[in-house]
Amino acid sequence: MAADNSLKLLLVHDDLEIANRIVSLLRNANYRSESKHVTSVDILTKLLQDKPWDLVIAQFSGTDVPIKTIFSNIRKLNLDTPTVLISDEYNPSEIVEGLRLGAADIVPMDEDQHLLLAISRILYDLEQRRRLRLCRRRYADAEARCDRLLGSSEDAIAIVQEGTYLFANDSYSQLFGYLNDESIACLPVIDNISTEDQPRMKKFLKPIDADTTISSEIIRFTGVTNGDIPVPIEMHIAQVDYQSEPALEFLITKTFLENQCNGFNNTEEVLNTSSVDIQRDKVFEMINNTIRQAAQKHNTSVLLYITIDRYLNVQKELGLQETEELVWQLVEKIKAEGKESHTLKRFKEDSFVMTLPNTGADAGLMFASHLCEAVDQAIFELNNQTVSLTLGIGATVISETVSTAESCIEHTLNALTELHMERDSTDYANGAKLYESSVGPEYTEENVEDTAKAMLAEKQFELLYQPVIPLHGDPQEFYEVLMQVKPEATGDHLPEHFIAKVFKTPTAIEIDHWVILESIKTLAEKLKTAPATRLFINISGHTIADEGFIPWLKVALKASGLLPKHLIFQLREIDVARQFHRSVQLIEELCRINGDVALSHFGLAIEPMKLLKKLSVNFVKFDSVIIENANESDDAVEEVETLINALKAEDEKIIVPFVERADMIPTLWRCGVHYIQGHFLQPPLPMMNYDFSDEN
Repeated sequence: MAADNSLKLLLVHDDLEIANRIVSLLRNANYRSESKHVTSVDILTKLLQDKPWDLVIAQFSGTDVPIKTIFSNIRKLNLDTPTVLISDEYNPSEIVEGLRLGAADIVPMDEDQHLLLAISRILYDLEQRRRLRLCRRRYADAEARCDRLLGSSEDAIAIVQEGTYLFANDSYSQLFGYLNDESIACLPVIDNISTEDQPRMKKFLKPIDADTTISSEIIRFTGVTNGDIPVPIEMHIAQVDYQSEPALEFLITKTFLENQCNGFNNTEEVLNTSSVDIQRDKVFEMINNTIRQAAQKHNTSVLLYITIDRYLNVQKELGLQETEELVWQLVEKIKAEGKESHTLKRFKEDSFVMTLPNTGADAGLMFASHLCEAVDQAIFELNNQTVSLTLGIGATVISETVSTAESCIEHTLNALTELHMERDSTDYANGAKLYESSVGPEYTEENVEDTAKAMLAEKQFELLYQPVIPLHGDPQEFYEVLMQVKPEATGDHLPEHFIAKVFKTPTAIEIDHWVILESIKTLAEKLKTAPATRLFINISGHTIADEGFIPWLKVALKASGLLPKHLIFQLREIDVARQFHRSVQLIEELCRINGDVALSHFGLAIEPMKLLKKLSVNFVKFDSVIIENANESDDAVEEVETLINALKAEDEKIIVPFVERADMIPTLWRCGVHYIQGHFLQPPLPMMNYDFSDEN
């Protein structure tokens, strides 16, 4: 709402007379109300897409426009438009239902003072959210400018945290023999330091606490390139903050490079090996520009994340060079189907990002669907052979509520994952899907993140340990690590399913790190008395996607003195399906350091074995829904037994959780289940104290 008390209002009410009375009430309360009376769903959709509105006041029991349609439209368009519902009388069940749908308040008819006070509070909160988003956008712009300056600097600059490269500009990357900044990201710094100089440099490769201060120094040493070529280095090392975390800046000046490394490792010709350049930085810049336009002009745009279905199969069949030629033809086809205002850039080998400016949700989804159909029907000619392609497209609306490019990308990936789940395939979609927020307007994703970070800093989370019990005499002692909010920290201020919502945000990486560090501290003590103890630790989809996870884990394990074999990392079936290629890569990385992997929440897919056969995991844990169904239905028991037999044929170790009755155990033992878990056996506790020697 503007400072002059002007209020852009949508009134959704069957009775025009009551709508006019509400407008009159607001004017008498000194609101300069620009209002529209809505009498149909089509009018509502058009008005919401045309311009931003400060408030919706709607009839709870309206028939012309059902209230569920109002909230569905707001979520689909990714709007921050609070809604007040007017009920015919005071009714607690209607209040609960309205709040569950996402209403800011539910006010009984003719309670004028209640309505005015609720509107005042809601508009104040709306203004604070808008200011917060503005600050976040300005902060993101400032970070982007800093990254551009670092990237374009003629000095060689790298940002290092815990001994790995978080960032390196092209000057630094090429100095050490890498093609570009992405090639060196997440690699260990010590690989670029000669053996004789590594002891001197190790103090700069340790984790840095927020309270630690490292003095700036100039260090001279012999570097080692990617091709094992020695190169003299004079490096300025200083402590900096990077993405809100303490890190080190490694800087090698342009003057030194010119004097010592003139002509070294000229890789310019190598950089342009693909027909369509991958432009991740320009993608984020493009999205941030679109976000600024949405905020300044109060319009909406649509972002498309376009993936090539079964890309790895295509690449394997055609080869790298021919695949790039095919990608070039695909780009030309996509541009031909679009408009001049549409901007397309390559984000990864198999994916592109496209912005559709001044476009609404329905129009954006319609174009995405048309694009999928056009590519599906097209025939691409390549070296006297014809090739067919299909696309999977995730779409999201960019409106004034969006703060960062990263959140836009994440929304499109979530939509794409849902599409793959609907198709029951990890690499085939041939269709488009629009992201719809599942978080109500009163408690946004940003609120969830901020709350979680504050609770983490204030130590309001705690870990519990539940035994995973062998049925066939395994000498190892397994526990699963579970996290919860401390009982004294719970309350009405936390939304329903708070933990689940936290793990859908990027803050999940920080929490996963905290869980792992706290777990291995406890495990280190436990191993002194029970050396066969191992922990199952759940990791989120965000951590799966984090390519810096393995380097961080190596540092954490080295500091604790634990071996990777003491930990088993649990990946959810849905997260693996959502990020299949990255999951396969992570499993391989864990295997190389002798870490085990479990696939949890298994069995919900239509053909669960299809995904599993593409993975190399050590344990498979059923989803609770599978077990609950088996408790209620004989047919479901037969399905579980069939699934168990299929897993045994693949030589998988099987875990059945939620065993809550003693009579289930003999059946599971006969079926060949290896491990069981459940509150009946022992609920999660703060201590690892289960007696694995008890044969009963």
